Amino acid sequence: MPYSEEVEKKLSEKGVKPGDRIRLERGNLVVEGILLPREEVDFGDGDVLVIKLDNGYNVGFKLGNGEIVKLEGSVELGKFRALERVEQDKTLPPVSIFSTGGTISARIDYYTGGVSMLFTPEEVFYNVPEVLKIAYLRRVERLFSLASEDMTYREWSIIARKAAESLTEGDAGVLILHGTDTMHYTSAALSFMLRGLNAPVVLVGSQRSSDRGSRDSDMNIICGLHVATKMNLGEVVVCMHAESGDTFNHVMRGTRVRKMHSTRRDAFKPVNSPPIARVWPDGRMEMVEKEFRPRGTDPPTVDDAFEPRTALVKTYPGSDPEVIDFLVDKGYRGIVLEGTGMGHVPTEPLDGRLSLVKSIRRALEEGVVIAMTTQCVFGRVNPYVYRNARIMMKLGVTYCEDMMSEVAYVKLGWLLGHGFDNETVKKLMLHSFAGEISRRSLYSTYRL
Repeated sequence: MPYSEEVEKKLSEKGVKPGDRIRLERGNLVVEGILLPREEVDFGDGDVLVIKLDNGYNVGFKLGNGEIVKLEGSVELGKFRALERVEQDKTLPPVSIFSTGGTISARIDYYTGGVSMLFTPEEVFYNVPEVLKIAYLRRVERLFSLASEDMTYREWSIIARKAAESLTEGDAGVLILHGTDTMHYTSAALSFMLRGLNAPVVLVGSQRSSDRGSRDSDMNIICGLHVATKMNLGEVVVCMHAESGDTFNHVMRGTRVRKMHSTRRDAFKPVNSPPIARVWPDGRMEMVEKEFRPRGTDPPTVDDAFEPRTALVKTYPGSDPEVIDFLVDKGYRGIVLEGTGMGHVPTEPLDGRLSLVKSIRRALEEGVVIAMTTQCVFGRVNPYVYRNARIMMKLGVTYCEDMMSEVAYVKLGWLLGHGFDNETVKKLMLHSFAGEISRRSLYSTYRL
């Protein structure tokens, strides 16, 4: 909420306004920095002054009986200094960068906290000048400014078409700036929609805003560009911090990666598979995975069919079968059930009304494809161990091996979008198009 009347009165008496440099004193506590305005929201304490420290972090200071001292200097809030045009080295490998939104796509003024969305080459160089020595940014374009949770299959299609267009025009690779929350959904979608890739399509994000000392955007962009320009790879990958420190990044297959922590800089981990490679900010690379698609010569094609009437449903003790009935009644054509353990759902509970068997049988009889994954994230489903899973398999549920739930959802929607008959869809769900399935579960691929 805005500053309280009492705080506004004290600021007015001292001739202080947001953007001014001030020192706050209360007893032995002293804070110095730029006074920021409070957000126009309905929470927070209006008696707390918000200060931008010299190190880039914001702090709240409850003044109470303390003193406000106005210092020399001020900044104009929400304004960004004009950026000089930078001459690029056109002998470097050409790359296209596409911004979709998220923290990594924002330019934040270090002093004021003002935010604007990128995108010109100069703004990239301003934030990450190392880019000038890695690649020639042939094309820099903001596709949209969306929080990643607002993405849909329509945006996946736009990204796929832009990436294919750039590679067809001769780019060495493509870098996509993306919000982190659903980046693994987009990486999976692009892995299926971009067929015959001849170069890397690299997704990078940021867990910290660029005005923070702990920002990770710079290194992710730098490492991502090294991959896009130099790695012998023709796949969709995610390139993010491998450790909490600024040591090296993991290059992870687009169908084998997941955000595993809400805030850590090393939140993205490979699932049921090793990373494809490690990459350091100085350009060093180390291949880890032996099997990967190398670069090619023929341009990729776009296959962006998708059936939006596809759902991902998490099961739990006491799951209501009516959820499945609702989706069937609404005309959904595919459902991925995220079961427990090796792919189990409530089948024979004491309260028979909570068994999913009847609703699943009805869905299958009415032409809905149902696939099973595990909510354990790591490991694989197996219908041959326990009775409940055998019942599901006998009904016609497709068990998706060690495919991640999010990947199975995207893949099922993609396959259904082609108009295949159900038996073909079920068969293709178990075909590995982009490294999303492995036939063996290795002890070494379980990592946190």
